[in-house]
Amino acid sequence: MTSSYRNPITIENAIIQIVERKYLLPAIQRKFVWDSSQICVLFDSIMRKYPINTFMFWEVKDEDVIKDNHFYNFLENYCERFGENNKEFGTEGHKDFFAVIDGQQRLNSLYLGLKGSYAYKLPRKWWPSTQDDDILPPRTLYLNLCSPIDDESEENKMYYEFKFLTEHEFQSDKNNAKKYWFKVGEILNFEEQDTTTDVVFFVNRKLADYGLSENEYASKTLCRLYEAIRLDQSIHYYCESKQSLDHVLDIFLRTNHGGTHLSFSDLLMSMAVANWKSDARQKIDLLVQQVQSGNNMGFTIDRDFVLKTSLVLTDANVQFKVKNFTPSTVSAIEENWNQIRYCVLATFELVKSLGFNDTSLSSKNAVIPIAFYLFKHELYSEINNKSKHGDNRKIIAQWLHMSLLKRVFSGQSDTVLRNLRNVIEKNLLIGMQFPLNEIIAEFRGTNKDLKFDDEFIERLLATQKNDQSCFSILALLFPDLDYTQSLDIDHLHPEDAFKKIDVGEIPQNQLTFYEDRENWNSIVNLCLLSSSINRQKGKKSLHDWIQNPNVEIGRNDLLIPPRVDLRFKSFKKFVKARKSHLTKRVKLLIGEI
Repeated sequence: MTSSYRNPITIENAIIQIVERKYLLPAIQRKFVWDSSQICVLFDSIMRKYPINTFMFWEVKDEDVIKDNHFYNFLENYCERFGENNKEFGTEGHKDFFAVIDGQQRLNSLYLGLKGSYAYKLPRKWWPSTQDDDILPPRTLYLNLCSPIDDESEENKMYYEFKFLTEHEFQSDKNNAKKYWFKVGEILNFEEQDTTTDVVFFVNRKLADYGLSENEYASKTLCRLYEAIRLDQSIHYYCESKQSLDHVLDIFLRTNHGGTHLSFSDLLMSMAVANWKSDARQKIDLLVQQVQSGNNMGFTIDRDFVLKTSLVLTDANVQFKVKNFTPSTVSAIEENWNQIRYCVLATFELVKSLGFNDTSLSSKNAVIPIAFYLFKHELYSEINNKSKHGDNRKIIAQWLHMSLLKRVFSGQSDTVLRNLRNVIEKNLLIGMQFPLNEIIAEFRGTNKDLKFDDEFIERLLATQKNDQSCFSILALLFPDLDYTQSLDIDHLHPEDAFKKIDVGEIPQNQLTFYEDRENWNSIVNLCLLSSSINRQKGKKSLHDWIQNPNVEIGRNDLLIPPRVDLRFKSFKKFVKARKSHLTKRVKLLIGEI
């Protein structure tokens, strides 16, 4: 049969096709992304006879296509954050099925509402590290047969009250006179009826069992649900019969590009999957998951990051364009996948050990040059050996802090990545060390200049404790700390002293200076301390704490000039002296002196 529009089918028939694995998802499809409210709106639209747009199916018959490609089941029990991956279906010996090219989100939503469950997080609960039914309880779709929604939502204009309920919520509402929750999937278990008249007669008998025989709304609503799911031929679809994957991929890109929910990386992923011999989606998603939760890393990355990094590491064009994901490019990524994966994991392990977390690492692009450097020097298996690569790790840390503070990757990040890749490649034969000095030289005089001039340093030192860049500034100033231990950002002259000023202790003409939060809450009065030392320090005055012979830390460790008075009454002089001292320190560290 040629490619064409086919006769429409009922939702019930579509569900049967999914159950019997006659409808499958091709590997080029993205993840399921709809939330529970979108599913409720879809069912409301169907009840109100609104069109739900045409679907597109691919009739898969060719044995080579079946053998050489991956196909997946629909999701039956979805769990927010933890259950988003479809399970692969073994198609060996499975013939004449349809792959859904356009309409996956709608079909999977119908399937979840009628045959499955949707679990999402309870309010005021922390996200668990693994799927937990106490925090993410499974919910089933119900329809209130007693009455419509009181006021139509301004956002989605729903009329019928569809809702995903936990078993506890369902039981709790049993005595509510304004609610009778009917499990939507039960409509598929009703005896088959041929005509609308038969449906009305059958439904009214059912409503007597529910205690709703006198409720006209319940009768109309349950009849309408039966018709919408089992009688209305609302699934209109176009069927593509050509067996060329390239042709189908072109259709997929054309039908999905520009969609409000589909990111460009999803389109690029379709290119990668179509040209990757093994399961690209599973491998890439696993790497994303490992960086997010594996080995206590906690860095949020996505497919975009993995694809971009893969392009950089394999010397491909780094721009996110479909034409750059050629079969040869994808083949190079697949051939080097194990090394790419090890590089990404080793890089984030390194970044974590340097004291960064997901918040302080304000640009993930800053780690891509590090991954490229590790990839080219094959250092990914040993860079986290601190005794062997201590100096090199400090240089890499310096690069991270400088690039983040100078916002090197804000705008034109592709150009920056290309230039960084070129610099690193040019220096491959010169030495094993990360080429920070050469990178600084490369960008000098451009709008990405890494130079820290006096005006920029002045702004850095005025940074407040709660600022996102505060950690990077302090870590740049204190490169020799052990960042694998717990570190606190703390005030040298304690915060309490400024909030409860003894006016008799300070010069009266300086009271305004002391009261100005920006003076005592900035980098000039901050330091990085191990949590244990910080607990010992507590709220002690800086002068008393430093004078204590049991304190194992001194002025040099805290970057305090040797002769400055540490008494609270001399705070203004302390600020001036330490500011000058830190300015020289920054210039020395970045090679400006």
